[in-house]
This record gives sequence, C-alpha cells and structure tokens, in this order.
Amino acid sequence: MAAEEKELDVSVPSMVCDGCADKIRTALAAMPGVREVKVGLWRKRVRIRYEPGLLQPAQVTDAILAAGFPVADA
Repeated sequence: MAAEEKELDVSVPSMVCDGCADKIRTALAAMPGVREVKVGLWRKRVRIRYEPGLLQPAQVTDAILAAGFPVADA
C-alpha cells in the first residue's frame, strides 16, 4: 500500500447475497479517491483502500448507507 493510501474495514451485517455485494462494490468504486474495494460476503465485511486527501471514512460509510446497507462499525 502506498504511503498516501489508507484502508478502512467495515462490517455490513445486512449484506446477505451477491446482489448486495455488487451494489456496495459499485457504489464505492464510483467514488473519487477509492483505489480498491474488496467485499467479503461470508464475513459481511467491506475493505476499502482509498486516498485520504480525496475521501474520508465518513463518506464511505455514508455511501454504503445510501446504497441501503447500514454499517455496524468503521
């Protein structure tokens, strides 16, 4: 991971299917500053690698919520 990048790992308990995972992945991948999105469906977790100068953790959790999925932790 480059020095100018950070990772955020969040729990999304209501993510239960591939469609949910795809909706979250698509919403996050479209955001400026997102470098990588990994969705672990069986773990119900999403890991985002991002540029902190372009994106803040609250924006990530807001985007997941806007896609219809509450975030349990960040």
